[in-house]
Amino acid sequence: MQRNTEIMSSFVVDLKYENIPQEVVERAKRQILDVIGVALAGSTQEVGKIALDFVQTTGGTPECVAWGTKLRTSAPQAAFVNGICCHATDYDDMWLPGAHPTGVTFPASLAVAETVRASGRQLLAAQVAAYEVMGKLHACADERSGWHPTPVFGTFGAAAAAAKLLGLDTAKMQMAFGIASSEASGIGLHSGTMTKPFHAGHGARNGIVAAMLAARGFTANPEVLDGAFFETFFGKDMSDNWRLTATLGNPYHLATPGIGVKMYPSGYHLHHAFEPALELVKKHNISAEQVSAIEIVIPRRGHFNRPQIGSGLEGKFSYQYHVAMAILDQKLTIESFHDARAQASDVREMLKKMTARVDPNIPRNPDIVYIKVVIRLSDGKEVSAAQPLPRSHWRYPLPREEWVGKFRDNAARVLKEPNIGRIIEMVDKLEELADANALTELLRL
Repeated sequence: MQRNTEIMSSFVVDLKYENIPQEVVERAKRQILDVIGVALAGSTQEVGKIALDFVQTTGGTPECVAWGTKLRTSAPQAAFVNGICCHATDYDDMWLPGAHPTGVTFPASLAVAETVRASGRQLLAAQVAAYEVMGKLHACADERSGWHPTPVFGTFGAAAAAAKLLGLDTAKMQMAFGIASSEASGIGLHSGTMTKPFHAGHGARNGIVAAMLAARGFTANPEVLDGAFFETFFGKDMSDNWRLTATLGNPYHLATPGIGVKMYPSGYHLHHAFEPALELVKKHNISAEQVSAIEIVIPRRGHFNRPQIGSGLEGKFSYQYHVAMAILDQKLTIESFHDARAQASDVREMLKKMTARVDPNIPRNPDIVYIKVVIRLSDGKEVSAAQPLPRSHWRYPLPREEWVGKFRDNAARVLKEPNIGRIIEMVDKLEELADANALTELLRL
């Protein structure tokens, strides 16, 4: 009788582009375009530059593109630097359970697709497999226990995509998952540091390494998803967890619960604080000078409750900073999280006016959670708002012009027309692409 690891491995091996619902294909293409733009913007950030310098220094077979640069390097190294750039600004997508799936899996998919000269259809099938593996694994873990889920589960997704593109059979796919289980890692408390984006690059690179080793006959425990992985990471006996395989491809995780395009370059959960604050500022025409006090009502204490910050990176994970940006700037851009803005005097003064309070009645379910923002004005007036469905939510009906516009804005930080337009057209028709290298050529300087 087949067990979980074998069933999941067989699913990945047998998945064909022709059998993937069109809704899922279109969603995958949207996320691919989005993450390419996010990575291009990320390559201009300090963390991206450090990662690129590291990859240039350590070298590698010049076969894969480091997006937005002239560099070619090995598939693992390209996935590493591109993955870091995907998560450098925390602008990559979000889904349920909370993780960033495309930034940790697509750099692996595209790097291996380059090396084997895969078609667009093969690339899409591998990427959908990555989403499905990562999503179904994460859905089985009820508690995080301090782990950052993006690299923990994303390493398996990246391994699935890489192994599929390399043509591994079911037995070797099981070995790839076994190897991946000893590579998966990432501690959540690194939010606000460069190590958080490192997680995405690390997971992407490790997934490729697992697949490449398995392809060469490297061995591992072939049943790692039949209990050991969950017991080790989460302290639970989940060997009989039917949820892991019962819904593989039915429905696809990209379709249900879906996936969101993140519309602000910061931690998704903080958008629940920014949007209601912005709503109040615009609705009541509130200026910074009018604000006397602010209360942020949150579902629980945690590392997002940061009343004082020392850097822009820390601001990406501060409820208080997001509310301050809504009041002071009425926008959240990549520049909103530069150190100069985070350390400005008006920001420090606004942060002093804020308090946070836990309301245990707010649902912790991430699908419907909200944060209430209460602004008290100098004339004694008090206004409040909450938003359970921010624009980055996986169920938010974001129109095409908004996510394409986001891509254009990000890509323009590195590339020029007509390449930007050509990338949009190529991803729109990715299933017609004969060779993935045609896409990566457009990502080179």
